[in-house]
Amino acid sequence: MEYWIKRLSHPLRGLKYAFTRDFAIQFETIVFGIIGLPLVYFLFKLSAKELLLLIFCWFFIVVTEIQNSSIEIALTKLHPENDEAIGRSKDLASAAVVWAFIFGLICLLFVISGKI
Repeated sequence: MEYWIKRLSHPLRGLKYAFTRDFAIQFETIVFGIIGLPLVYFLFKLSAKELLLLIFCWFFIVVTEIQNSSIEIALTKLHPENDEAIGRSKDLASAAVVWAFIFGLICLLFVISGKI
């Protein structure tokens, strides 16, 4: 049991950092998770399946943002000066977040239009 507790300390420390020190993750958690999901749920009287889809979308956006932040932190530490390839890598990680957000918006539109 002690082995698993020690192993879990790393991801828990990462989650603590993400939710207490990363503005983008805090913003997505508060605006989309704490305010947005309940608001949409009550305004549109969502079914359990619709709510589950939107919760999945929110988790997908947050997971992608956590990955983006970890990539940016690591690359900045390894290569602090401006480098075209490092910049492109950071841009791609940011693009993944935008793509996840677009996916979430598409799902939201389907849910509130009643097509799902």
